[in-house]
Amino acid sequence: MKAEKFREHALMGSRWLVEHQNLDGSWIGLSDPKVDAFYKGSWALTMTGQLAAAHRSLNYARQHFLTADGDFLPRGHPWHSSVHYLYANAYFIIGSMAAGRYETAMPAVRFLLSQQDPDHGGFYSRRTEAGQRELSDTMSAGAAGVACLAAGRIDAARRVADHLAHIVDLQPAPDERFFTTIEADGALGTEMQSDEQAHWRIIETKTENQCWYAVGLPFAFLVRMTEATGEARYRDLAQWYFDFQLRCVDPWDGGSSGKAGWGCAMLYRITGETRYRDIAFHVANNIVSRQNADGSWVSSAQGYGAGEQAALTNADLDVTAEFTLWLTLISSNVLARDEG
Repeated sequence: MKAEKFREHALMGSRWLVEHQNLDGSWIGLSDPKVDAFYKGSWALTMTGQLAAAHRSLNYARQHFLTADGDFLPRGHPWHSSVHYLYANAYFIIGSMAAGRYETAMPAVRFLLSQQDPDHGGFYSRRTEAGQRELSDTMSAGAAGVACLAAGRIDAARRVADHLAHIVDLQPAPDERFFTTIEADGALGTEMQSDEQAHWRIIETKTENQCWYAVGLPFAFLVRMTEATGEARYRDLAQWYFDFQLRCVDPWDGGSSGKAGWGCAMLYRITGETRYRDIAFHVANNIVSRQNADGSWVSSAQGYGAGEQAALTNADLDVTAEFTLWLTLISSNVLARDEG
């Protein structure tokens, strides 16, 4: 499949989102709206040219989720509270900046920066009050780094990149595994209290179906950091994260491989090296293979009866916006090289 086709599938996803949006920006058929269903929408809709829908989504988020201190509440899935808290905040910032909605972006940026560790520059995995310390992780750092670049906070983004380099330096056996967290005391997080915690915090090179975003999003951020600064050290660090993921088992086949697919598409645009385009296309093909005929990636909706609106979950809107976004970013970066 060619880049133009991936773009068409992205537009199918975008149209589905618009068709399921009320005029106030809420989602039709979503009975229990949480931050989880909205944080990716404005970036995805803006990138696919649905600008009015992007503004409506941000209107709703500002009215119902944006707090006085620039956070976004309430959240549904525990993943958004106890694993990667700032992931949602970062998407809201990027989408708000893309749409020119500074009245939402600016307070959100201030809150985000309050969650950056003053010593090592990483971003906390859970909401942390002033003066406290918490563990940090590469997913939160990568997402926050992209948001910092979108907001023009280059100094904060540099500290993120330095943090990601420091984590690499601390790895005891990078040919076998990657530990993704730094504890509150600054030590590499290598002790896990449960299998569930290990799933989020360790990437094993010889195990399938890992949380590829833990290396894929830092990789994509560092590619953007390279372009933002022109500094080769960030390109070298991006290559380290890419090479680690490349060593893993089926790293481009998971549901969270889209971040690295975006990074590869950007590298293809920059370098013209077809190996990056081929990986980006592989990721995009996997995403398309999961798409429903109506353009969505809904997996959990259940109809209440003939002719009645299907019940959507926050996760249904989340994944549809995300896959729409990755297909858009992959296709646009490849087309920028192939048609430029």
